[in-house]
Amino acid sequence: MATTTCGYEPIRSGDVILFYINRDGLPLSDRCTDRMWTFCMEQYPKNALQIKSIRDRVSEYPSIAYGDPPYNVAPNPRLTVQEKLQQIQTYVQRLEYNYTGMQFFDLNANRPISGLMDTARHIMTESLPIKCFEAFLIAIYLTTGIIGLERFNISFKTRFNSIVYRHIVLGVKYGQIYGGLGLSRRTDLAYKPLNGKYERLSTLIDDYVQAYKNYGHTVLRIRIGLPIIHDLKSYLTINWNAITIHPNKTDRIDYERELDKIVRVWRQMSIYASYRSNVSLASVVQPTGNIVTAASLPNRLQSLSFRSNREASFNCRRSAVKKTATTTDDSHATDRDQSLPCAIRV
Repeated sequence: MATTTCGYEPIRSGDVILFYINRDGLPLSDRCTDRMWTFCMEQYPKNALQIKSIRDRVSEYPSIAYGDPPYNVAPNPRLTVQEKLQQIQTYVQRLEYNYTGMQFFDLNANRPISGLMDTARHIMTESLPIKCFEAFLIAIYLTTGIIGLERFNISFKTRFNSIVYRHIVLGVKYGQIYGGLGLSRRTDLAYKPLNGKYERLSTLIDDYVQAYKNYGHTVLRIRIGLPIIHDLKSYLTINWNAITIHPNKTDRIDYERELDKIVRVWRQMSIYASYRSNVSLASVVQPTGNIVTAASLPNRLQSLSFRSNREASFNCRRSAVKKTATTTDDSHATDRDQSLPCAIRV
């Protein structure tokens, strides 16, 4: 991302400025505040006087009290998974969508999960209006620890009136049921309840694609990543692009087959992660950014085998990898830094 000396940076689609990103931190600096209000007037010139009147009266408005984030929802045994996701989605919606034209938080998707979760805590502390990516990070944070829940990104690239837009939601899978968490201007482009309606990943994706069509958007690209580890302090990065589909260029049957294929890949990965049942399967996958398109991928995973002399393998690696803490029993060894004798790569 290019650096800026004016405190904010425009995000463009061609020659059109979609919004600005605040680079000065919080509280919002005077120059970012001025740019935010000026941009609003530029977007709605017919309402300039009304916008100016609202700005002049900002100090008169009462402060808004927000409830605490539902930090304790994930480990609560009295709630079903569907109820937990509903409470998390309700909290995200209470923060409201950011229509100001100024993104308040400086986000970097390439940071490790630990850094992204620090940003998520900051967002929840400030309780400012947010957009889809901030909602995505909050959803990851609050769903961490829900046993049996797999989380993955679903990223959309669409076009409307020659302007390209991007959107992201957190896809979730519990058992054989799919759903989604997120925030959007349109309700049907965000939350998808875990109510049994989506028994296949392709059904969930088709629902989003149809919603975009209803609003006149052409879906150019959809990217789906690998499952995200349930560890707020992990130094792994999120694999954003395990599979890419182009609904406007690909027959529906073909891309549904690709979506079902990535689910089979997850299942194969789960088999080889069983010896570390206390760690999410994503923790044994190094982010590579490769696109899953070859039909032989499950066979590649089946061909992997673990080293028979596991203890000797760890001894060989101790001289090169600094371990934090190791516990050993009769069957296996577990390292908190997630150094593995065998890495599964996709």
